[in-house]
Amino acid sequence: MLEQEVLPAVPASPAAPSVAFTPLLRNKLVAPRLWPGHLERPQLVRRLADSVAPGRLTYVGAPVGCGKSTLLALYARQIAPQARLAWYTVDAADNIATSFWAYVIAALTEAVGDAARRAGRVLAAPGTTIIDDVLPTLINDLTPLADPVTLIIDDYDAVTALEIHRTLGFLVEHLPPSLSLIVASRQQPPACWPTSRLVGRSVLLDLGPKDLRLSREEAARLLEQEVGAPLPVADVDLLYDRTEGWCAGLHLAALSLRGRTDTDRHEFVQAFSGTDRGIAEYLMTELLDREPAPVRTFLRRTSILDRYCAELCDHVTGDRDAGQYLQRAEHDHLFVIELDNRGAWFRYHRLLRDILLRELHRSEPDLIPLLHSRAADWLQEQGLLIEAVRHAVAAGDTDTAGRLIRADYFRVANDGDLSTVVSWFDSMGRSILQADGRLLVARSMTAVLAGDLDGALAWLDEASGSDSMNARLRKRVDAKKALLHQMRGYAAGDVAEARRWSNTALHDLPRDTVWYDLSLVHTALADRRRGECEAALYGFRRCLARADAGDLHLLAVQAKGGLLLAYCDLGRLETARDWTERTAHDERWRRLDEHCMTYARHYVAGWLDLGDDRPDTAEPHLRRALELVRRGPYRLELVEVLTALAEARDRLGDDESAAALRARAGRILARCPDHGRLMGPPTPAVEEEPAPTPAGQAQGAQGDGHDHGLTERERMVLGILAEGLTSAQMARRLHVSERTIAAHLRAIYRKIGVGNRSAATRYALDHHLVAGR
Repeated sequence: MLEQEVLPAVPASPAAPSVAFTPLLRNKLVAPRLWPGHLERPQLVRRLADSVAPGRLTYVGAPVGCGKSTLLALYARQIAPQARLAWYTVDAADNIATSFWAYVIAALTEAVGDAARRAGRVLAAPGTTIIDDVLPTLINDLTPLADPVTLIIDDYDAVTALEIHRTLGFLVEHLPPSLSLIVASRQQPPACWPTSRLVGRSVLLDLGPKDLRLSREEAARLLEQEVGAPLPVADVDLLYDRTEGWCAGLHLAALSLRGRTDTDRHEFVQAFSGTDRGIAEYLMTELLDREPAPVRTFLRRTSILDRYCAELCDHVTGDRDAGQYLQRAEHDHLFVIELDNRGAWFRYHRLLRDILLRELHRSEPDLIPLLHSRAADWLQEQGLLIEAVRHAVAAGDTDTAGRLIRADYFRVANDGDLSTVVSWFDSMGRSILQADGRLLVARSMTAVLAGDLDGALAWLDEASGSDSMNARLRKRVDAKKALLHQMRGYAAGDVAEARRWSNTALHDLPRDTVWYDLSLVHTALADRRRGECEAALYGFRRCLARADAGDLHLLAVQAKGGLLLAYCDLGRLETARDWTERTAHDERWRRLDEHCMTYARHYVAGWLDLGDDRPDTAEPHLRRALELVRRGPYRLELVEVLTALAEARDRLGDDESAAALRARAGRILARCPDHGRLMGPPTPAVEEEPAPTPAGQAQGAQGDGHDHGLTERERMVLGILAEGLTSAQMARRLHVSERTIAAHLRAIYRKIGVGNRSAATRYALDHHLVAGR
């Protein structure tokens, strides 16, 4: 056994006769060594340094394994050359006030010499007390020091003696202007410290778990240093998310990754959780085993909750002590994470929750359904139905779960949380769904909202065959099937088929249902493809009014997107521009910004930018529109976005990408039986109406019939170009800007296959496009 160096014995005061001559261990008065390969944290050290100041307490409070001691050691190393430093690492043997203060005074004596020695003699003198004699002496002797000193007290959570808390609190309240105090602990500051008053006076600064949490970059560096090789970014991200940046968790994961092959490492990362042997043993030994049995039971039984408050915990556990237990858990930094600023709602750290759930399944498996059932009851009463459904399913109460899902699935899906609703249905199991036709219909609507039209129709087919459906309900299912055929027809690019089914759907569906509203909006979409733009505009407005009245967010987004397109069709570009800007501030669009139907806002914004000859700003809009629209089932909308994006890339000089996009659009369009009218890329807008064209020039612009797709305006511009006019002269003749002329010329060059004015002039002459020629 290694011998520890000891300092001379310090006689104890009469208040502690049992420690008459207590030897002081020198290794408790030096900063711990930084282990080889430790993680440098310059930003956090700088933040700590900025918080440390004479006359101020910096409290570093965080759970076990967050790197408190390492941070303090890094800071000590940084200030050691130019500052006076006193260090004291507390352990459980120091829970007598005279012993604690003997170490503090010894540490300060090594740093400042005589300025602290007299307090040591007072401590040893008979008849003295710490608050009345020792601390006033120490404070008075330190106050005149010209050079400040920093005192670091590490592992303060080892202290349980109230007298030590009170006496150190006295020092904190009367810190001499020459002393910077840093205290590190696994717990929050003692309740007897006047923390609120100290914070108000800027005497106390607190570094907590969030501050000590590793960043993703630091986690990647730590893993690479300890594993010996860089990990794939996806594996680093997964470990970081599961450890939530907890330093010890990442360190233990790295130890398990050493010596493994790349494949083994990836498999380990995928399976990593709080039940990993190293993590579990560490948390059990360093955290849970230190807590009283009632606290461990409380933690175990409430681990079924994703988040919790005291009232919910009381209901789940059947006790009335949750508030007390939560206060203790928060005070002891038991990886309890506050979710609000009021101290009402909390959650457990992911790794801690993993091990708590494992312990619950091992020790009280029969209690788990009851705990979930109680949670479902309380959450349902509070209107927290999303969480109530999860717990009802976990409790095996499928009747309650089914009732809650039927009542609330559309509200949740309508708010954009489709994945949650789908997970509800998946957790119910196929057999339970098949026994309840109403759940099957709800599942079908969820598929509709997600854009899975084939799946929606399949769910309706199952609903028709369910024994729970009577004749009246089957008739309603048939009407919904007509809607699905209408939507599938439109999505597949068969406008005629969609229009045929719309008559049946609108006739048979009840008018007070979202199914009817969906039929209306798809009827308007088909009208637009048939060129009936005014009818489409009316249909979209009607749908939007109904959606607003019923808070149907997804339908409102689709109807408003249809309005944007209809305004463009009708040439009402300023109105389209105004509506596009308004949708950017619509909360529903922000909430559903990843749904496929929000593509229209980005598409129209890009389309309008193309019309203004701004391909550089149009391209990002159209790229975002493509990202969104390809998630949905609508072929014609996808073709339009691809075509517009190709135009933008073409104008930006990316011919290869533009050609690939057009080819892709062509392949999709070839699969559309009856696509109807498509919205092509716009020609750059003319800013004013052109002056009347002389009769002779108009005649000459008719050409020989081989126009290569040139518009009337492009033939006119090409004819004027061949007269030898400059761009400025052409703009004055046509009463437009030079930018508009340049845009026309780019479009003309592309269509006739030339690259300069000379070749374009030759083309105009060959095709008799010059007036009088």
